[in-house]
Amino acid sequence: MTCLPRNMTSQLAVFSPCGCYRYWLRRNITDRRDRYVLWIMMNPSRANRSCNDPTTSITTGISARHGYEVHGVVNLSALIEPDSSNLTAQAGAADEINQQAIERALGWIARHKGDIVVAWGANRHLKQREAEMLLRLRRRPLLCLGRNTGGSPRFPMYLPATARLAAFER
Repeated sequence: MTCLPRNMTSQLAVFSPCGCYRYWLRRNITDRRDRYVLWIMMNPSRANRSCNDPTTSITTGISARHGYEVHGVVNLSALIEPDSSNLTAQAGAADEINQQAIERALGWIARHKGDIVVAWGANRHLKQREAEMLLRLRRRPLLCLGRNTGGSPRFPMYLPATARLAAFER
């Protein structure tokens, strides 16, 4: 069974032993550690401890433009799949280890009095996970990059470089 490291949020990335799941990603944007942001997205792509994928480059850039210095990422599904259209209902089902990672990340962002950005986009297979996450976050202020037609928070890919964070109104 996979166990998360005790100091998960101090690490740059946390993967399953098989390498098929990523539970946590962190980027230190500056040398300061005053402003923290946690992004909750759909699923990991290819970013790892030392390399960004396009989504991580975009979200890190948005975080930096908004003055954040530490950028954390968790996902509704921990399955590493660069093409989210390949996600299935099974990939979107609750994963105990991923749930633990999300809870630790939420504790991390609360300790640092940081902000939470929801940005998972629209995926019909993750609707249940989306509903569970919004219920879990119901008492927390959230940010987003706008909403899709169905109401889900927009995914950062393909948005203009000038995209700004705004309150996620429920």
